[in-house]
Amino acid sequence: MSKGDKKKKHRVHNKPGLIPTIGVYCIFALIIIMAIGLVLARALFDITALATDTRDEILPSVIDRQRTAINLERLGRFAETVYRSQDSQIRRKYTLAAHILSQDSIFEKDELINRTAMDAFRDITKISKMRDKQKQIDATTSSLLHTFIPGASNADAILKMPQGKKIMDLIFTASTTDSTEILSVTMKEFSAITDKADLSSQVAAAPLKDARTIFSLRKTSLETDYICANLLQQINTSLEKLSDNLSSNAAVIAGDRFTLINQKVDKAMSTGLLAVGTLLLALLVLLFLAHRDIVTPIIRYIHGLDRLGQGEKELDLPAARLRELDDIFKAGKRSATLMTQLADRTEALEKANNALEKEIEERRKAQNELAKSKKHAEDADRAKSDFLAGMSHEIRTPMNTILGMADLMLETNPTSQQRQYIEIFQSSGEMLLSIINDVLDLSKIEAGEIYLEKSFIDLDDLLEGIREIVSRLAVEKGLKFTIDVADDVPKQILGDRAHLRQVLVNLLDNGIKFTDIGEVRLSIYRAQKDKPGSLSFAIADSGIGISEDAQKQIFKRFTQADTSTTRKYGGTGLGLTICKRLVRLMGGTIYLKSKPGFGSTFSFTLDFDLPEEQTAVKMKQPKNVEKLIQILSENPCNILVAEDSESNQALINLYFSKTTCHLDFAVDGKEALEKFKASQYDLILMDIQMPVMDGHEATRLIRAFEKEHGQPQVPIIAVTANAFTEDQRRCLDAGCTDYLAKPISKANLFQCVTKFITDNT
Repeated sequence: MSKGDKKKKHRVHNKPGLIPTIGVYCIFALIIIMAIGLVLARALFDITALATDTRDEILPSVIDRQRTAINLERLGRFAETVYRSQDSQIRRKYTLAAHILSQDSIFEKDELINRTAMDAFRDITKISKMRDKQKQIDATTSSLLHTFIPGASNADAILKMPQGKKIMDLIFTASTTDSTEILSVTMKEFSAITDKADLSSQVAAAPLKDARTIFSLRKTSLETDYICANLLQQINTSLEKLSDNLSSNAAVIAGDRFTLINQKVDKAMSTGLLAVGTLLLALLVLLFLAHRDIVTPIIRYIHGLDRLGQGEKELDLPAARLRELDDIFKAGKRSATLMTQLADRTEALEKANNALEKEIEERRKAQNELAKSKKHAEDADRAKSDFLAGMSHEIRTPMNTILGMADLMLETNPTSQQRQYIEIFQSSGEMLLSIINDVLDLSKIEAGEIYLEKSFIDLDDLLEGIREIVSRLAVEKGLKFTIDVADDVPKQILGDRAHLRQVLVNLLDNGIKFTDIGEVRLSIYRAQKDKPGSLSFAIADSGIGISEDAQKQIFKRFTQADTSTTRKYGGTGLGLTICKRLVRLMGGTIYLKSKPGFGSTFSFTLDFDLPEEQTAVKMKQPKNVEKLIQILSENPCNILVAEDSESNQALINLYFSKTTCHLDFAVDGKEALEKFKASQYDLILMDIQMPVMDGHEATRLIRAFEKEHGQPQVPIIAVTANAFTEDQRRCLDAGCTDYLAKPISKANLFQCVTKFITDNT
């Protein structure tokens, strides 16, 4: 062997092995892939962060702006409907809808939008009222115009006058024209003719007076229509301007953000393409090096083995390389086996993954359906609550005036027949109010919005109040009414006074309703001797009784014993349902024992806590109206009344007419606040639902003014048609001292006022 061959052999033996070379190349490839992966991951992370920010912040803002714009457009359509409609009922309905829409929480996020929406609602209310007034004017005009129809008395008198036909033409032109210019010209012509007429005759004076009245009414009607049109244009201009600004602003914000996302995506794509190019170049280099340093030696050794097998003896194949090739072969065989196993497992995993994806998709669909159902239920419940609150206010406000005026009519010494009519009037009003209360209470119970309160209850005082209510009903039917309280029953307990009283009054009223002869008895006794606060209540009557089949249905809503009972005794079938649910809410169960012809007994047991010590009950205020008037006359006071209803203002003014109290009226919360700052008042009667500024906001601002100027708090009594417990809580949280729910009687109002007036003096 030559010297050159020995050197070549020596270089071959000094080369690194195939396995280390493969390892080095793999590490180098992995480093390149990781570097490129980090660059791509960074770009994708930036895009993801930007998209997440867009989803969480930009899109909700855009959606809010679009929703606000849509609501503003709806408010404009409501205004258009109120202006165009000739039906007063439709105008009132859309005015109420505009009021509800103007209270949307989406408006409260921007002071300008909220103020514009409230101004629009105020203008819609003005349009509705002016349209009602215009309708009355047009009706009066039409009535007068009938007297000028050919053959009528006024027409005959006018036609006998000089230029009588011309006067008639002017009258009918004025009654039909919708142009103020034409009306003005017509009025001038009419005045020019009639000023020269001989008015010495009474026959000519009366028709001309009626004709002038028609001209005056038509002028007022057209002026009213002009004012309404200007108000509508003002509403549409302000709302359209805000709506267009919101829509364009939302479009600009969304466009800017999506442009930024697009730029990020373009940058990421450029980076990705550069990275892919770099990766391909690196792979090509690695392939070249691997072919040179790995594949070529392996092929050379395989060819050498073939040549050795053919008998060639001049080849020199190192034993280390042969062992290395053998190891590579074994590793390749093991890799093939592992790849086969991996393929099988991959196929199994793909099947499991497909099944899992299908299950996830089904769950996602179920969750979406559940979310939609929940949203629909929440929307329906919110709409129901808004409707009930609105109906409560809209019904109780006129009911307050109706029942209050009935009380005042009884004070005018009516005849016996008139008194009978008024008492029937009152009874029907109270019955209607009872039905309204039952429906509202049941709705709140079903919605889970009835909350129990634990307060001090003086049992004697509670039963005395119940006796005053129920005894009158029993006496009217000639029944005996008795309340039996066991000697070991505690006199003072802790519980929900209002709901306990409601259950007892409903059950007693039910017993009296279905009893014609005999008695109704309320019994209260200890349910367990070792638990002083565990009390049982039993209401027994000697009435018509209830069959066993009817007892199974009697506690269901809108259900009575039979249809004949409904026809004979009346009622909605809600009283027992409300009692059952309130008793359950307080932790008890109501039971019924009855037999047809032998009366019925309703009973339930409740657990009450007892106060730590017996407290003295504060002396009650007198309920006699004359005594209350005397107290108010002896303690003259200045009272501020915030009330937007003119009829309720007149009623309160009549209530206090026999006292020495001075009343100031404000038609909204803003005016009440201004009057409070300008004058001193001993007490404030604050309505809650008012235009411009409601009672809650006015009360908070009054309390803030008192605190800022170091003034003592003036008693503020909330007087509102919203009669739910949460409404009372909202009033007290706003700073009101006490709460009266409409309709309010004269006695209850005076009793509440005297309580604070006498406390202050």
